Amino acid sequence: MLKHILLSLLNLIFVYTQAVSQDFQISAPKLDFDGSKLNISYDMLNANQSDQFFVWVVVQKNDGQVLKMNSISGDIGDVKPGTSKVIMWEPAKDYVFLNEEVTVQIYAEKYVKSYNKGSMMLLSIVVPGLGQTKMSGGKPYWLMGVASYGALAGGLLTYSSYKSTYDKYLAEETNPQKRADYLSQAEKSATLSSAMFVTAAAIWVSNLFWVAVTPNRYQPLKYRPITLEPSADPLNGAALLTLRYKF
Repeated sequence: MLKHILLSLLNLIFVYTQAVSQDFQISAPKLDFDGSKLNISYDMLNANQSDQFFVWVVVQKNDGQVLKMNSISGDIGDVKPGTSKVIMWEPAKDYVFLNEEVTVQIYAEKYVKSYNKGSMMLLSIVVPGLGQTKMSGGKPYWLMGVASYGALAGGLLTYSSYKSTYDKYLAEETNPQKRADYLSQAEKSATLSSAMFVTAAAIWVSNLFWVAVTPNRYQPLKYRPITLEPSADPLNGAALLTLRYKF
């Protein structure tokens, strides 16, 4: 959710107003201008430490002209919540001199996760690969679930065959050759059953690990920061305004 703090700067006297969102808050900033560098200190409150925000600044003259801020640094761009955040700007390096009224706006937008990792892990517990399918937007990772359930079903069938053959081995007391054949068949079924169970378990565990280590992905920012910058008309050299997105 977009929120902003509006600051007015006039003859180095700062006045601010603050807009508060429902899910996070930026404290009233402390401003300091020493004649060459503007420091804007703020706290980002009422947010989880796992949250991620994108912070940007727009400085605008009364006539609407947006000033370039190439020399800006500090807690801007991708920012985690917390206290003692500082944004620094040196206007002179951008050929800006604060001898008139300008408006400084600080914007903060929260990144929204594209998916809940806990929910994706639960899906992969039920059907291996289903969580990855949801995370990837529909890619057929769920086929690993088919393989896993197939291995589990095969393991159960071969285990049943092992039990049946082993019972015949125990019951056979008159024919040594047949008894030996039953034992050999039972051992083969037991080995195959174990291999299938291990395969099914390996697919389940590897899928859960896969989901757990997948980095969080975020939805595109709803309010992309934009600036208006002067550019030259190649036909007649007249000044134009170019709308540029900053990603």
